[in-house]
Amino acid sequence: MKRRNIILIITALSLQIYCVPLIQAEPVVGLAGDSDGRGLEAVLLDSLQTHEPPGITPVVDTVFATYYSHRFHGRRTASGVKFDRNAFTCAHKTLPFNTLIKVTNPQNNKSVIVRVTDRGPFKKNRKLDLSYSAAKEIGMLKKGVMQVIMEVLPPDTLGLNLAKQS
Repeated sequence: MKRRNIILIITALSLQIYCVPLIQAEPVVGLAGDSDGRGLEAVLLDSLQTHEPPGITPVVDTVFATYYSHRFHGRRTASGVKFDRNAFTCAHKTLPFNTLIKVTNPQNNKSVIVRVTDRGPFKKNRKLDLSYSAAKEIGMLKKGVMQVIMEVLPPDTLGLNLAKQS
């Protein structure tokens, strides 16, 4: 019985190793900084193994957004941090935590950059829950629910300070 289990485990591991494609590096000609013409190394990734290809352009979408009630201030979010209504944060159902999103009110063109720290909203057709300060910054407090332009910023923007944008 033990021998059979060992054979099954070895077979399963062998299949897993065989089925996972390897990351390959190939020379690419014409990249910036290529003064001697020999090409720089670029990593080609299998699209089945990555969520998005390298160098992807920001995702822009028009979505319905709301903002958090004051009663959530101080409670823990899904990411584990305490919700601060004065911080520029938001909730999104699927985007990874710490993803930066630029949210623009198309009626007045005011925008703010927020960080995903929570999951939600859990109402039909709504994609974003903004913190009170973020909603106030773009002028959506009176409406409560409104269409906004959501732009997912690339990961290299993580060093960006969450300063107010207008």
